[in-house]
Amino acid sequence: MDDPVKTEDPASIIVVEDDKRMARALERNLSAAGYQVTLATSGREFRHAYRRSQADLILLDLNLGAEDGLDLARELGSSSAAAIIIVTGRNDLHDRIEGLDAGADDYIAKPFVIEELLARVRAVLRRRSLAAPTDGKVELGPYRLDTAALSLCREGSSPPCISLTETEARILAVLLHQHGRAVSRERLMARELNTAVDRSIDVHIGNIRRKLRNAQMLDLIIWPVRGFGYRLRLES
Repeated sequence: MDDPVKTEDPASIIVVEDDKRMARALERNLSAAGYQVTLATSGREFRHAYRRSQADLILLDLNLGAEDGLDLARELGSSSAAAIIIVTGRNDLHDRIEGLDAGADDYIAKPFVIEELLARVRAVLRRRSLAAPTDGKVELGPYRLDTAALSLCREGSSPPCISLTETEARILAVLLHQHGRAVSRERLMARELNTAVDRSIDVHIGNIRRKLRNAQMLDLIIWPVRGFGYRLRLES
């Protein structure tokens, strides 16, 4: 008998959702799509599950009883390499911006169509595996981006480095590689879904610009390209 063909391990997802009915529905659909799923109904349960087996992606509700999911997102954003998709009933613009600022890669509001959620999961996981420099480093003039350390450093700056989220580092890696050339929103986010309503890329770009400005890294400029995407230039 032939040896079985070895396949890549399925991506691991932790669903943090205090509505048990919703959690079970997500588990059923994600498992059917081939993912390894763990459920957590609170921040405490999540931390226990994450310590046992670090996940590739976390689906995070914001309403977790005594704990605000935004606080958990901030905690994850500063210490975790896992991707985060916020799945919540809170859907005004302020909540979306806060969620993305906290380090989330995407934000989807309830109620949602399961096919859309699965597409966003695929897109975020694919974004994690986008081609990047072998050593995780990109250089442009005096700048050095380290996608593993999640930092951008400039010779002669004080402070010399700024910290980035994983999504911000990936966006900057693409822009630095394409120095001077316009890059589409679709390529920057590697989405299957990219509509005029979903402007999360603009929030991430805004966060990068703010960090550059605060660190006085004013010669690295990200210009918008109307109706298309963004262009990065190092100005003399």
